[in-house]
This record gives sequence, structure tokens and C-alpha cells, in this order.
Amino acid sequence: MPTSSRSGLRGPRPSSMMPPMHLTIESNSVLIRELSQNPSIARTADGDLLLLQANYCDAMAGCCERLHRSTDDGRTWSPPERTFVCDMHLGGLEGTLSCVGDLAFVAGLEGSDLKRQPRNPKRCSLRRSTDGGRSWSAPVDLDDRRGGVMPYGKVIRLRSSGRLLLPTYACKSWLDRGGSRIIGVIFASDDEGLTWSELGTIEPDASVRDLGLLELAVVELPDSRLLGITRGDAVTTGAFPYGMRSVSEDGGRTWSPATPTNVSICEPRPTITPDGRILLAARSWPGNVYFYYRPLEPHEREPGTKQTETVAAGLRDEYLTPVRDFGVLLFTTEDDGLTWQPMLTVNEPESGPLPADAEPLTQHRFQAAYPDIVWLDDERLFCVYRQPDPGLPDLRPGLTYSHAFQRYVAGCVVRLS
Repeated sequence: MPTSSRSGLRGPRPSSMMPPMHLTIESNSVLIRELSQNPSIARTADGDLLLLQANYCDAMAGCCERLHRSTDDGRTWSPPERTFVCDMHLGGLEGTLSCVGDLAFVAGLEGSDLKRQPRNPKRCSLRRSTDGGRSWSAPVDLDDRRGGVMPYGKVIRLRSSGRLLLPTYACKSWLDRGGSRIIGVIFASDDEGLTWSELGTIEPDASVRDLGLLELAVVELPDSRLLGITRGDAVTTGAFPYGMRSVSEDGGRTWSPATPTNVSICEPRPTITPDGRILLAARSWPGNVYFYYRPLEPHEREPGTKQTETVAAGLRDEYLTPVRDFGVLLFTTEDDGLTWQPMLTVNEPESGPLPADAEPLTQHRFQAAYPDIVWLDDERLFCVYRQPDPGLPDLRPGLTYSHAFQRYVAGCVVRLS
């Protein structure tokens, strides 16, 4: 059981009054040794850990979500207690898991073969549990005028009002960066998650208006402001992600224009430490690496898909960010997310990092990714992530966009001191 409810955050102290933060990996392990993607973890009110993991990515046809339970702080995990599937023709589901007090939510994007046919119908649906994830409501479609939004961030409860917020982003038309407009969209519920309505939106600053805002996550700061962290993709140029930041001072109704930070990240998961500091788990890469898209050769294309390009990578002469590693990193900030400093790189528990001289695209593809974090107590957090494994059989050959090798779920306990 956790030793702290983590609900009574103290007000912020000046950074000069705070002792330096130290992060160390206490233990690491393989959690789910099977075809896995995008793990999401949360703690129930009675102390159990729930882990949601997909069998493939991007709501592809056949993609489903499996729910596991741990009663010993993540040391062992049950077989899947529940499998969530999409009922659309050739449908797939990808979602995120949240626990808020006695409530649990699985919010997911359901689509009809979105990887092959990115303009097919899609919808966002939520499932709700009031008994620690043992039983779930039927899926309820989000009232979304954009024709599909993706819930990546966690459901949070505002301390002052009790309102629930769900951060999403206007759904990307996969494989189409020719001007797709992707913004952050915040939904709110005032009836404990039974119904939801759009509350506010986040748009990029005019100086970076070509950036699409993906993978939005939101946390409430000790002073009640909301901090939104998102991945910013240059949808028209194919440039790879910036870490983006936006702030709301009115409970999520209005937001400052999202501006780039000093790091390039994907899959941000922010959290607040017991003493009120901000900690961020995210995938990143060395600051001298850049990515771009190249056309696929005819022999590289998967029959039946509209995919026409794939990722390539190169090296700059200088470092543009403070990051020096590939993988999942934990960052801290002393200026509310304007700038981030890497504190710890999560270790892959079995094979270790690739050789330093491996070419950058290989290191990028085999790096740990899609982290999520949950607090075990006031001094330890549990970080789970997707780890590519070239030793697993290739069950979906030809999917060059998402890389043909398979992944498993790994995790580590990180101690703060």
C-alpha cells in the first residue's frame, strides 16, 4: 500500500530552498514477455497496480488492450484480467489507463484499419470502473466534433473543484503530414466521468504554427495552474518532435500558446513529486541526432497500405539539446517546464544498450519508449516502458512505419533522495 495519498501537495518553494534531487534505479525487470506496445500504469484506491498494454500500435486492425493486475507493487503480474477490443469492421483500439480515487478509466481511440486506411472512421470511447478495475461499463463515445481525438494523457481531478479533466489531441491522420492540423483538446466531466464535454484547446504559438501537438499530458501544479506537456511534430515538413509547453490559469478553459522547450521528446508523462517539484518521463535521443522522412522504395511497401515513406536519421556537428542518450529519460525542471535537464536514463533490463557506434536510426528503433510512471510511496516511483526485442518472432512483417520487430513491457523502480 502507498504510504502517502499524494493528494495534499504543499505549495511550491523557491528552487534555491530545495535540496538537489537524486534519482537512482533500485531494481528493474521484465513485466510482460509477449508482443506488447504502449504500456499504461495506475494505482487503485486499495493499492493494487493496474497495467494496460496493447498487442500492437496506432489502433491498427486487430489491436486490442489487455489489463493486468499486481498486488505486490509490480513484482508479479496476473494474466490478462480483461481484454478490450474494438467492434468496428477491421477495427483496432489503443488507449490509456487512469485511476482517480475510487474510479478507473480506460480511454481509447477506436478505428477501422487506421494504419492502412488513415481516413477511415475513428472515435474516442471511455470505459469506467468503480471497483478498482474489476468490472467496467460499456464504452461511451466522447462527443467529439473533430471526428476522433486520441487520449494519451491521464484523467486528473482538480483539487479545488473536483472536476475531472481528460487531455487528448485532435486525431492525426496517420501517414499524412501534408497540412494536417493537430491541436490539444481538453475534455471535462462534472459527474464523476459519466459524461464529458469539451472545455478548452491548446494551439501552437504563431512562431511554430506548422507544429502539430500530439501526446498531450496535463498535471496540476501546487499553485493550481495546469501544465500541459506535448510532443510537437512539424506536420508539413516531417521534422521530428520538439517538447512543447502550455499553461492554464483558469482550470483548463484557456491555455497559453504552446511553445518549444529545450528538449526533443516523445510520449511525455509528467508527475509532481511529494515536495511539489515537476518530474517528467519521456523518450528522447542525443541532441546531435536529427530525423527526417524518406520515400519508401517499391520493394519496401506493404501491400494494401497507403504508406509511402519511412524514418531516416543523421548526425549534426553540434548538440542542440542537453540529452546524450537514446531511450526513456527522467527530466527535472526549475522553471515550470520552460527548460528540462536529464537526470536518469532508464536501463533495459536484459541486453543493455546497443553499441555506441551503432548507426543512429538503429539506436532510435531499439531504444526504450512509451513510458508511464506511478508512485509506490513518497520516495519511490515505478516506471514502465516498451522495450524492442529483436529476438521475438516477427509476427507482422512489412510494417516499416512502426518497425517490424516486436516489443515487450519492462519496468524499473526509481528512488528519489
